[in-house]
Amino acid sequence: MTTTQRIILTVVCVTLAAGVTSGSIGCAPGAEERVAPAGSVETTRTFDNAVKKPPLPQPPPPPMLTRDPRTSVYSYLLWISYAYRILNSDVATMAFSPYEEVRVNSYVQLNRQEGRAIDQQLMKLDFPREPVIQEATATVPAVETWKYRYISTKTGEYNSPWHDATYDTTYTLVRDEGRSAWLVDRVDAEPRGEVK
Repeated sequence: MTTTQRIILTVVCVTLAAGVTSGSIGCAPGAEERVAPAGSVETTRTFDNAVKKPPLPQPPPPPMLTRDPRTSVYSYLLWISYAYRILNSDVATMAFSPYEEVRVNSYVQLNRQEGRAIDQQLMKLDFPREPVIQEATATVPAVETWKYRYISTKTGEYNSPWHDATYDTTYTLVRDEGRSAWLVDRVDAEPRGEVK
């Protein structure tokens, strides 16, 4: 596990242990995964537009998909960010259904055609209401804030400044009983303001 992965996993565990929502999370061996991350996401990154060379992409911690749909949403966000950075949606397929795979693949292909990758950082993730779970389907409302910057696939350098975006999102997840996992099946996102 890389230093970045350890930091992210530690932040998630500390945030959840602090009781952002009630319950416990699977950060310790044998612990149950009952709640999801909420609130600010700590990062050691700097967002300086003068920096032209992006850091090397690092895979996120292993996904947590088994018990709480909110944790699955968080894992999905980390893994699709990595997929968009390296322009390979296959790395994130464990976190979403075949239906959502079509959308993610299409976005990766669009970015390839436009000669760009995206370096995006989740800054804040809030779950304003409890998920609605009905049999093998879950609906998870969320508010997420991002920083993102485009990278030229030709030069390997940033070709835009950092942008900010906030979305009101609703995630629909389906239960994969074979894997005992909640998978993102559909994302409805409404931006607050302009997305560049």
